[in-house]
Amino acid sequence: MYVPNTFNLCTSISPLSEVYRSIEKRGFHSVCVFGAGDDDVYDVVSNFPIGYAHQVRWLVLRCCNVTDKGHEVLLEFFRSVTHLEMSGCNEVTDAGLWASLHPRLVHLTLADCINVADESVAAIAQLLPSLQELNLQAYHVTDSALAFFGPQQSGTLRVLRLRSCWELTNHGLLNLVHVLPNLTVLSLSGCSKITDDGVELVAENLRQLRVLDLSWCPRITDAGLESIACDLNVLEELALDRWVAFWDIPSERFL
Repeated sequence: MYVPNTFNLCTSISPLSEVYRSIEKRGFHSVCVFGAGDDDVYDVVSNFPIGYAHQVRWLVLRCCNVTDKGHEVLLEFFRSVTHLEMSGCNEVTDAGLWASLHPRLVHLTLADCINVADESVAAIAQLLPSLQELNLQAYHVTDSALAFFGPQQSGTLRVLRLRSCWELTNHGLLNLVHVLPNLTVLSLSGCSKITDDGVELVAENLRQLRVLDLSWCPRITDAGLESIACDLNVLEELALDRWVAFWDIPSERFL
């Protein structure tokens, strides 16, 4: 995902003190940390300009070996961050998310973090009442995770992307569509157990959807498309990448 006005901090650069001064001088409000461990985190919080740390709004961690403790320290230091993205951070566990997530976060992306599972979603649902966008790629998330969403998310969460959540079924969608009726963007890309019945649930209950991604969902057929055509009247974008279903619905049903 593109992050605007971002400084990419590679922990192999030396001396890092020069890097920190450059960040402050150039006025970056987004920082991307690549390949960091806990020692690098402690170096950041010890030498990064404290006054400027409060101006950082977007923090990205990619392919990092930061543990739960390091993650907690980093988010406590960058207290003004509202957008957090983590990809390939395999040392952070459910416990680390419970300890580090702050209510100020409005945008959260978790991708390819092998320890992210149902309890991680529980932490997100309980700790982030102002969350507006959640992008989640997690192979171990099940239907039980979607039951953690409740009324506090219904008023704020508008964008939900669940990608390659292989264990999700129609049963999980049943809770989702009732507690998050105001979604405008929904991705179920790679959620390969979703069937036409699940699509019907989405179409009948999420009437404000403008973007729907059903890529890599091999169990959805023309019957699911018919539900979309009949009920999602404000839909602007429908993604069916790698779709193998046979189309026999007349195209005018979508007009």
